[in-house]
Formats: sequence, C-alpha cells, structure tokens
Amino acid sequence: MPRSLITPCSSSPTMAAGNETGLPPIPDDIARIAGPLLLGHLLNWCLFGALSVQLYMYYIAFPRDRTFSKCFVIGIYLWEAAQTFMLTESAFDAFARGFGDMSRLDKIGNLWFSVPIMSGVVAFAGQSFYAYRISILSQSKFVAGIILLLAFTQLAGAIACGVESNKAVLHSHFLGQKAYITTGIWNGGSAVCDAIIAICMTVYLTRRDTGEKQTQMLLRRIIRLTIETGTITAVVAILNFALASLPGRPNYYLATVGILGKLYANSTLAVFNGRMRISESASHTGSESSSRLTTFHARARTEGNVDTEYEMTTRVSATEHDSASSTKNWTEESGEGPSKNQETV
Repeated sequence: MPRSLITPCSSSPTMAAGNETGLPPIPDDIARIAGPLLLGHLLNWCLFGALSVQLYMYYIAFPRDRTFSKCFVIGIYLWEAAQTFMLTESAFDAFARGFGDMSRLDKIGNLWFSVPIMSGVVAFAGQSFYAYRISILSQSKFVAGIILLLAFTQLAGAIACGVESNKAVLHSHFLGQKAYITTGIWNGGSAVCDAIIAICMTVYLTRRDTGEKQTQMLLRRIIRLTIETGTITAVVAILNFALASLPGRPNYYLATVGILGKLYANSTLAVFNGRMRISESASHTGSESSSRLTTFHARARTEGNVDTEYEMTTRVSATEHDSASSTKNWTEESGEGPSKNQETV
C-alpha cells in the first residue's frame, strides 16, 4: 500500500474528539492504579456468590433452627447484599460512566461507607456471636467481655476510617497519619479479636469430652472451622494494613479492603453450616451415587449430669430427657443445635 494512503491514527476523528475533551492522559502504569480497585470488586462478587450458596444450604438443611438464628443469618446476608450493590454502583461509575477519566478512578464516592463501616459492622456481628458462644462454653463472661471490647474497638476504628475517607474525597488524599491510625485500630483490633476467638474456642471445645464418637467428630469439625476462618480473617486484616502502609502510598490495599466484610460473613455462615454432613450413598442400581444429608446422633452431658440427646439432620431437632435441667447444651444456646421444643422426626 502506498505510504500516501496510510493515515496516522492520531488524526482520526475519534482521537481528535477524545483530545478535545480535556481529560488527563491515561498514564503508562494504569494497571497499577486501576488493577487493585478492579480486583477488589471482582473478589467481592465472588465471595458474595459463596455467601449466597451458604445461605441456600443453611435454609435447606436447618429449617427448624431457632427464629433468632434464622434472622441473624438473613440479616447478615441482606447487609452484605446491600454492600455488594453499593460497590457495583461505584465500579460502574469508575469503569463505565467515567471510562477514560482518571479522576473517576481516584474518587472515593460511597466507598467511605460501603467498605470500612459496613465491613466493621458485619465483623462486629460475627465476633459478638462468637463471644456469646464462648460465654456458654466457659460458663464465664470475662473472656466474652474481652472479645466484645475488642469487637467494639475494631468497630470504632472502622467508623473512624470511614469518616476520614469521606473527608479525603480522593484515594490519593486518603493515606496519611490519621488514616494509618484509624486503619491500624480497625484491622489490628479485628486481627487480635479473631486470634483470641480461635484460641478460646479451641481450648474450650477440646476440654469437652462427651464420650460419644460422633459428638467428638462434630466438636473437631467446629474447632477446625474456627481456626481456619479466624486465621483467614486475621491474615487478610493484617495484610490490608500492611498494603496501606507501603512507602509511596500505592493503592494496593483496595484489593483487600473490600473483601473483609464478605470474609466475616462467610466465616459466620460456615460455622452455622458446619453441623451439616453430606455423604455419598450408592443407588439401588449400583451404577450411580447420590448425595444426601445424613442424620447423626450426639449425646452431650450437661452440668447436672443429665444426658441430652440430639439428632441433627435437615428436619430433625432435639429432645431433652429432663426439661428441668438448669443449663442447656452449648450447641442449642448458640444456635448450633436445633430447638428442643420441636418433635424429632
């Protein structure tokens, strides 16, 4: 093709119109600027999908759980759904309506509320739930009081972090001395609280020797879940603070800060669903296998040396042999077990 027929791209009407808009040019390191924010939105949606699956499994497997437990679970889900919708609106504004506008990527918008404050609230709900469980296990309110104090501390830090980000307006103006302090209180309080919860739950559950194999299997499963979920949330909280404290003030923390709330919500529902056991059973033809929720019995001994038998399955609740017992089993009190006022199927 003759050179005279080749038109430079910069002289095209489209590029000319783009240059006339007065928008700042897109920098070469656009991936470093927009990448963490985009990853944060994508990870948030992934974890919301996992949370939706957990909610479905919970209401299928435990339709006779206490009303408070059901309201607690659905409340966490709706709160996280609202956060996801707000984050989606923010992502649409940055990557669709403001496509090519670097100032849109730097705008905090509703993130000051949907990220630190909403994440702090759901973390407080999950940590308070664990504090109640620990008070039942230990028969003491001292450790539970410490956990609640730390939960309030991280919530206060999350709210303060949200206020500071609202004042900053732009991500590039957010990181500073006050932001480091509020983020440290928020993430540090969460990490310490999660570590104490994991240690206390492990210690108290390990001490409970019911003498029943299946009950011990259930306790070991809860211990494993507590350690795993507590470790994940604590590590991500510490990682978020570390990324926010990097020299040069990069915005890498945007990839982790948006998923903290979803991690706490998924961790809480994982504990509720930890009672469910799915096993493979062979079909009548022998050529296929089907998944089913299996029933297992657990016998726990209360303080009054009264045997309390529980049958856990999708449609089964507990029956107490002695309703005059002064204390209830920790699984029933904390929502881990079904209500004793329902009939066993």
